Amino acid sequence: MVPLPGEPRDHMDALLRVLVPFAKRSLDEHGTFFPFGASMAPDGEVEALVGETSAQAPPADEVLELLYVGLRARAAAGELLAAAIATDVTIPQGEWREGIRVELEHRDADPITCVLPYREGDEGYDYGTLVALTGQRRTWD
Repeated sequence: MVPLPGEPRDHMDALLRVLVPFAKRSLDEHGTFFPFGASMAPDGEVEALVGETSAQAPPADEVLELLYVGLRARAAAGELLAAAIATDVTIPQGEWREGIRVELEHRDADPITCVLPYREGDEGYDYGTLVALTGQRRTWD
């Protein structure tokens, strides 16, 4: 297998560039969103990961766990290079009370969690500065 060009950070950034705009559109249209994600295969192909979107969807934490179960199975089979999951979160302190959290993982690098704070403004949503934090490994052991 020919390695995909670029560094792990490039691969994770590509997933971030897919997820954040979709989360923003979902906020504009619905005021929230269920957990969703994207994965990158070793050949660089990006695939969307959709949890439940129906009115009878399970709670968001159950949708999140189902997404990770699927990712872990695909990672164990060698089908993943990178994965990312976006969730709508509450920020416990500060002036920004809500955020788009994107948990990014790569099979060959440390995980990163990014949070983009947001709040409802007069004409849609206002966004703060994207913050990168140490992430938690959930897909690869």
